[in-house]
Amino acid sequence: MGIWTDELFEMHGPRNGKDSLVIFAYLDESGIHGDSKVCVVAGFFGKKGPWRRFDTAWGTALKRFGVPADKFHAKQLVKGHGFFKEWDDGRRSEFLASLAKAVAEFRIHPVAYGIFTDDFLNFSLDERKFLTGAFWDAKKKKYRTSGCPSRPYVVAFVECLKVVTSNTTLGGRAHFLCGTDRALGEYASALFHLIKTKSAALNTDKLGTIGVAFANQTPPLQAADLFSYLSYLHMLERRAAGNWSAPPSNILQTMIRNRKRPDDTAWRTESRLRAMIADVPNLNG
Repeated sequence: MGIWTDELFEMHGPRNGKDSLVIFAYLDESGIHGDSKVCVVAGFFGKKGPWRRFDTAWGTALKRFGVPADKFHAKQLVKGHGFFKEWDDGRRSEFLASLAKAVAEFRIHPVAYGIFTDDFLNFSLDERKFLTGAFWDAKKKKYRTSGCPSRPYVVAFVECLKVVTSNTTLGGRAHFLCGTDRALGEYASALFHLIKTKSAALNTDKLGTIGVAFANQTPPLQAADLFSYLSYLHMLERRAAGNWSAPPSNILQTMIRNRKRPDDTAWRTESRLRAMIADVPNLNG
């Protein structure tokens, strides 16, 4: 545990010694592939010092419960599968509480964005192009780039970038890491660079670098894995119950304790997505 810290901070950190201006964000996803009804991108962002302290606390929790880093998978833990198959509910709950405490104990802040897949697909092709970052040429009255109209997770990814950059100090940079062994990592780098060069929707001056790392060597990615999966389950529960004000679980509430603003962890129905683009010209449908 922890070999990622110095290497990744050196790779993606500042060259001028101004650590106070640099933010590190770690993102993961749930529901990107297959016929998932919900798509979530979530994770945490913060400065180098809190991340180092978190690293130690997370590693301590894993060691206390005898969990090798390469055996940690959020879905298996929550469902009691894989390495956690023989654990009773009490032990899994205690371990989850210990992990959530490691997140909440330090100044690392949650970011999450979720959408319902069928809501996204109800939009017209041009609307989905716009929502997923297509660049509209007002003079030629056509799209110069196509966006990703079949991939709702792009909306969630872009919204998470907006949250992190909005919390980045003027003159600072936000550096991002995704799991190389996760679906988001397959697309994030190309998408990030497209957004950085083409997007008018966020402050690209604050976008630093993006990289990938193995989750079994990167505690923040393990935390992002857990947070994204719990958020995914909570969205499914809300829709099934038809209760949009249902509170999250105690574990999820603990993990969002350091949220800077309520909208930093958000989900969007079709009506909310339509409100986002209501004043955008040249969209059909």
